Amino acid sequence: MINSIPDFQLLVKSTAPKPQAPTKSVPITSQSIETTASIPKNLSRPPKTTSLKSLIIDPETTSQQAIQETLIQSTPFNEKDLIQYWDVYAETIEEKVHLKNTMINCKPVLLDNFRFEVRVHNPAQREELIRNSLDLLKLLRARLKNDLIQMHIRIGEKMEKKTAYTPAEKFEFLSNINPLLSKLVDEFDLVID
Repeated sequence: MINSIPDFQLLVKSTAPKPQAPTKSVPITSQSIETTASIPKNLSRPPKTTSLKSLIIDPETTSQQAIQETLIQSTPFNEKDLIQYWDVYAETIEEKVHLKNTMINCKPVLLDNFRFEVRVHNPAQREELIRNSLDLLKLLRARLKNDLIQMHIRIGEKMEKKTAYTPAEKFEFLSNINPLLSKLVDEFDLVID
């Protein structure tokens, strides 16, 4: 006996939807989300492709680029130019009064190999210069066209104020200021008590 093949279109239309059993709620994660956005068939631009030639790096051009990128300026300069741009920076900082006064009172002294030294009077001045050294060195390196500039900050020895008490000490102090005073004492045969 031959069974006839059922007509599936009739079966689909005639069967009512079956009630579904309650399902557990599943938390949505990034793995369970599927996008159903349609991609247009006619793209306005051709797809991007990469050729093998573009991946090959020419060693000559890369070495030249590396040399240009690492080119360090090392133009020589003198102490006069250094002090000039030091003062230019000091004039631009109106809001940092302590730094400005430090820079006005403590001028740099050029050493060797593009290094310079600044002698300050106290640790507070030293700390102020250290805090602002990046901006200061950036300006000096740009203006003097030298990337090798280095700054060293040193606290100077305390200048002890020597007080002259005796007449001999007073005469010695004054004769150091004016050597003609010794000549005057010798000419008139003066005696210092």
